[in-house]
This record gives sequence, structure tokens and C-alpha cells, in this order.
Amino acid sequence: MNQYGRRAQQHWQEFRPGRIAEIDDPEAFFTELGIDVQNEVRRRWTAERLTGSAVVGESYPQRAGRLQQTRYEAEAEVLRELVLLPAEDDVDLADDPHFTQVELGEERWREQHLHDLLAGRSRPGDFSASERERLRAGAVPRLLELTGLSDKPLGRQELL
Repeated sequence: MNQYGRRAQQHWQEFRPGRIAEIDDPEAFFTELGIDVQNEVRRRWTAERLTGSAVVGESYPQRAGRLQQTRYEAEAEVLRELVLLPAEDDVDLADDPHFTQVELGEERWREQHLHDLLAGRSRPGDFSASERERLRAGAVPRLLELTGLSDKPLGRQELL
């Protein structure tokens, strides 16, 4: 298990113990999650390096520092999306005055079913087309890939 998998496991043990208890093989789950995080950080950092323009007059140490900062930013973004998830008892959603009761219910429904998909307790085919669309709404592309809700896996299963 790499550093990201260990970090996820430690974070989830502290803040999401109920979710870990629901995972059939936590060691395999966090090993795979760590690899996914590492690959996603590498993909985003590489994309940023390739699309970012060079700074005129920038010295080698300045360029190295700028690229390292870009890597840290990509890593932080991926960690927020896939690893450092809110605590199980996090009531921030309920406290948000911008959420109606219907929206709050929808967010809780989505979160529960996405976790079930991540833990392998359900599959995309278990949901109707409209439910799959509800699950996909607002989810980051990598989460869709991990849960099997991205276009490619859904297409292979003839669910899209």
C-alpha cells in the first residue's frame, strides 16, 4: 500500500469507521485507492505541465519551484476529492442554509449510494437510468470512474 492508501486508511479509521466496517477487504480497497490517487495526481500534474506555458526569464530553480507547487496543488485537489472525505457524523450539509430539505435528502441519498458503489456493495446496473443520472450529477470524473458510473463502463454494460 502506498502513502496515499495509508493516508486514506488512517483518515477513514478516524473519521469514517462505519464505512471501513462495511468494506469487505479494507487492505485491498485502500491499496487500490492509493494507486488510483497516485495515478490521478500524476495525470493532473502532467496535464498541467504540458498545457502550462513557460515563464519568460524564469531560472531553473524558479521553474522547478513552480512545477513543484503545481504538483502540490494537484495532490491537494485529488486528496480532497478521494481521500479526505468528511466525517460520517458531519452535519455541515444540514447546517447549510442554502440547502432545502429536498436537496439535503438528495445529497444524502447520493452519498450513501456512491459509498455503496465504492465499497462494492452495489453495481451501476442495480440502479435505474434516472437513478444513475442522479448519482452522476455533480460528481467529479474520477469518482465516476471509480464507481463505474463514467460513460465508458456504462457503455460497456449497455447502461448508457
